[in-house]
Amino acid sequence: MRARLLRGLAVALAAMVASGFALAQDEMAKKPVATRQLVANVCAACHGIDGNSREGRYPSLAGQGEAYLEGQLHAFAAQGGQRVSGVMGAIAVNLTPDQMKRVADYFSRQRLRPAALVETPLARRGETIFFGGVPSKGVASCATCHGVHGEGMPDLFPRLAGQHRQYLAEQLRRFRDGSRTSDPEAMMRKVAGPLSDREIDAVSQYLALLR
Repeated sequence: MRARLLRGLAVALAAMVASGFALAQDEMAKKPVATRQLVANVCAACHGIDGNSREGRYPSLAGQGEAYLEGQLHAFAAQGGQRVSGVMGAIAVNLTPDQMKRVADYFSRQRLRPAALVETPLARRGETIFFGGVPSKGVASCATCHGVHGEGMPDLFPRLAGQHRQYLAEQLRRFRDGSRTSDPEAMMRKVAGPLSDREIDAVSQYLALLR
């Protein structure tokens, strides 16, 4: 009698464990769908469902470092609805930390598909700035932080290779005039501050060509 009771309890326990495991698997299977739906509802209009933006004024997020993306979302959320934060501040302030993490992970796993571009003399000037900076103005090499291939350092510095040149140039100008302040210790503001419009356009063109 006791043996049958123990066997019955063991079977019931095994069924409970199996049921719990199946439920956990079901929730894990649902989560990517929920994340993709979140991206479709909140991000895709500007950044593309796969993180490849079709408009030069919006950045492509595909292949960007997860930690960097998550950090930027938190920075935008901290600015909230302040005018300086623009559209991203208004969006990020309504995301939960879990949603930010899921979105960042989602985009980091997508494949970047940059537009085909033709090298120009201005882009070659940008290559010089990227690797050597502008010593006469005290501007350091971009490659020091963003990598020799523009691949970035995922936890700290973004990938720039293959990014839209229009977006890059606009952000450098915003760092230069101080309207973008999401750079720790004002690193990018110090770099962009001395750059001329032509130097900004040059390095932006070169970065857009990188793969």
